[in-house]
Amino acid sequence: MFKILNSISGFAHWAPRVALGSVFLILFLISNFLFSQTNQLPNLSIRMMDGKKTTVDNLLQDGPILIDFWALWCAPCLKAMRHLDEFQSKYVDKGFNVLMINLDTERSRSKVRSYIKSRGYQFLVAMDPSQDTYRRLNGNVLPYTLLVDASGKIVYKHSGYVPGDEKSLEKEILILLDNSSSIVSPSSN
Repeated sequence: MFKILNSISGFAHWAPRVALGSVFLILFLISNFLFSQTNQLPNLSIRMMDGKKTTVDNLLQDGPILIDFWALWCAPCLKAMRHLDEFQSKYVDKGFNVLMINLDTERSRSKVRSYIKSRGYQFLVAMDPSQDTYRRLNGNVLPYTLLVDASGKIVYKHSGYVPGDEKSLEKEILILLDNSSSIVSPSSN
């Protein structure tokens, strides 16, 4: 009988914590479910490599974007980068931009800056050392690539990189740019 009472009193001690944790878990799962159902990119605040802050909505004003999450320790990420930089150069005149979001620690900021500069990459680079944005967008494998139309809708997702992936990604970019250019704005009527 004493063991039962002890276990009940122990339960009373940790039950509120479990309940609170359950509430947060349920809210997290609901928000992830809603995000996955709508495929609408939330207006995320991001910190660029130069320290300035911006939002995804600000970047989308120019047109569609490709968002790629990467890290210096990720060999497939580094292999994919030259292709992503080519897409930046090739399609920037159509309003397309590549946003590379680095997930290395804050202490690696100078290494990230040095790596990007040494390769001469022209794409946009942001930092997410806490990986909040990555988790919020359901990332789980690097590189994690999202193709987002100008309205903020995620039209393509891909995790990982093997040689040849860049070809299918470019096809998706071309489809997106073709769809973007075929939309007639009200002012052109």
